[in-house]
Amino acid sequence: MTQDAIHVDIARQVRSSKSSFYWAMRLQDLPQRQALFALYAFAHTIDDIADGEETPSAKRAALESWRSWLLNGGTIEGYESLSIGLAEVIDRFSLPQEPFLALIAGMEADVNGPIVAPTWAALEAYCGQVAGAVGELCLSIWGWRGDAANSFAAATGEALQLSNILRDIGEDAKIGRLYIPEEALSAAKIDTRHPAEVLTDRNFAQACDPVFRRAEKRFADAHGMWPINAERTLRPAWIMLRSYEALFGKVQAAGVQPGGKRVRLSKIEKLLHFFTAYLSCP
Repeated sequence: MTQDAIHVDIARQVRSSKSSFYWAMRLQDLPQRQALFALYAFAHTIDDIADGEETPSAKRAALESWRSWLLNGGTIEGYESLSIGLAEVIDRFSLPQEPFLALIAGMEADVNGPIVAPTWAALEAYCGQVAGAVGELCLSIWGWRGDAANSFAAATGEALQLSNILRDIGEDAKIGRLYIPEEALSAAKIDTRHPAEVLTDRNFAQACDPVFRRAEKRFADAHGMWPINAERTLRPAWIMLRSYEALFGKVQAAGVQPGGKRVRLSKIEKLLHFFTAYLSCP
């Protein structure tokens, strides 16, 4: 299979996943598009491993195979196209290994968990692994590297992940996960740490308040870190930031609803926010 055919196969996988960012990635120039598709497919693959039906030991072995591949090269059985295509992208853009390894470590944290009431420090580290690392790699593909880029990726990644946590509280609780920090639960005088019981506590909304405030702060931090006269190639980063900010706004407006319908942006809302962000990029 040629490299072009491999990247076509990866693009097909990404489209079939129905990612809300598919068209933002699709509109990139070909090299960036192929790189983003490969990165997304990798992140989606290891996330599926962590959330799959296999035993924890099988999940750990599958994640370890990806770590070994990153460190030693080769291909992975069942993921030949992705491992070959991603290797080519890593080489083409000189992408660092550390964010990939951090993302795998974040998936392992969920497998070794479930994570229940982490400290704020542990939650921040987790957000950096599962979201900030992806942001750092995306920015590298778009040509922004260094401390400023990494700080922006960390702020944006944490804001995005906290938005997901607040949106998916009910779904996470069903599989024994609870990402609301220990300090917030204690401050709200919630004694139990059993996810289902925490969600029905009368003070649960109070425990979520500092998470909402932290997400707001990290969105604001990201805005403040955006480079003046940013290169046009960075527009996708701005679009992702503003689109997730719109989703966070809907989650915030809906409030904590553990048993309610999952908050989403409609197709029309996604398009509206996409074009608004694209045209308003500083």
